[in-house]
Amino acid sequence: MEPYYTADGVTLHLGDCLDVMATMPDASVDAIVTDPPYELGFMGKAWDSTGIAYNVDVWRQCWRVLKPGGHILAFGAARTYHRMTVAIEDAGFEIRDSLHWIYGSGFPKGQDIAKSIDKRRDDREQVLQVTAWLAAARDAAGWTNREIDALWGYSGMAGLWTTQGKAAIVPQPDQWKRLRDEMGFDDTQILPVVAELNGRKGTMAEAWGLREVIGTRNAPERKSDHLYGNFSGDDRVTAPASEAAHQWQGWNTALKPAHEPIVMARKSTGYDSTVANVLRHGTGALNIDACRTAAGQDYRDKCASVVGLGSNRNGDAYGAWTGVREDSAHEAGRWPTNILLGHGPGCESVCSPGCPVTELGKEARFFPAFRYEAKAPASERPRLDDGTAHTTVKPLALMQWLVRLVTPPGGTVLEPFAGSGTTLAAALREDMHAIGIEQHEPYARLCVQRLSEPYSVGLFPETA
Repeated sequence: MEPYYTADGVTLHLGDCLDVMATMPDASVDAIVTDPPYELGFMGKAWDSTGIAYNVDVWRQCWRVLKPGGHILAFGAARTYHRMTVAIEDAGFEIRDSLHWIYGSGFPKGQDIAKSIDKRRDDREQVLQVTAWLAAARDAAGWTNREIDALWGYSGMAGLWTTQGKAAIVPQPDQWKRLRDEMGFDDTQILPVVAELNGRKGTMAEAWGLREVIGTRNAPERKSDHLYGNFSGDDRVTAPASEAAHQWQGWNTALKPAHEPIVMARKSTGYDSTVANVLRHGTGALNIDACRTAAGQDYRDKCASVVGLGSNRNGDAYGAWTGVREDSAHEAGRWPTNILLGHGPGCESVCSPGCPVTELGKEARFFPAFRYEAKAPASERPRLDDGTAHTTVKPLALMQWLVRLVTPPGGTVLEPFAGSGTTLAAALREDMHAIGIEQHEPYARLCVQRLSEPYSVGLFPETA
């Protein structure tokens, strides 16, 4: 298969990852670091609701092209991660760990129950009146739901128009007119109800208009504006109007998202040990020293004082101070953890409220910390002339750390879901080779733009 783009150290393929990986040789990549679709339908994007992340065949191909002992790191969403992990395990991988990228600027996307109650227009009784009438008219005309669906060339709508179930809906005016013309029924009595229900579609219940305005929201302070799109313009804060809304004030359907899990899995062949794979293939281990968390003198003092304690292993946990001070602290800092902290937007100089690094205080020194951007900075977010941009871009520093952790120096990283090319750019920055696959041509062009043009990103400090 001819690549879509090639340059020093990177190859990008345009196409389905299953088709492209099928052309790759066995055991040809050292690591896989990937950010697949979360299967949440994010912002209505079709590519985020295909089920590809749950497809065992995808991960079987990943297993095949990965060298023995090689690691895979794959991002997922909190509520869909488990299905992806099971698919990876079913493909033959050994699940080794679960990393968690924690941040403080997630935006809750649940349903405000009190507001929804005041907005809700209860038309249920009238809707069922219409669907029951239409079902009777259908039977009187000798029609079937399949014949009704055939008028529009798709199936399912007739069942919604004639049911007494939860999914019952009323046909739109043009749909109703065609039904009347085709089936020849007399709708004189029911038509006013149909017209009234259609006239109310999309309108709020009376209680919504009765909600008292008790304040205004300061739009510039809404951190969600620059993370999730433009402010709607309605800055009013209103109080519940109906009795039911008062009862359910303060209730919602979701928590604030503050972490994204990353599965760590390894290709275990069952006959080669970790050491054998390291010596034979350069895979099987993690690059701990290259991913340590920088630490200060307090860390060195702590390590020295613990080492200087004597222990007979039968009495006190550490024993008495021996008087001998040994500095066992590693020059590069603390051992990397499976918790990765993300600063909030605007934390370059002073951490903003809610930032995990600030909330943890001095304990944050134990964890790797990265700059968090729900929408990465402009230098990390390529945009085509027609305005095309990717909606889910990971921070480059985070992806560099992950690539560095599981890939031997100068090795090859595979990203089956290239997106805007963050993993590919991270691999190049780490002096590694990269193979990317992207199914959508506009995003492939984003990758090319990002990999072709010079860019400069200042990495956030490792410690807080």
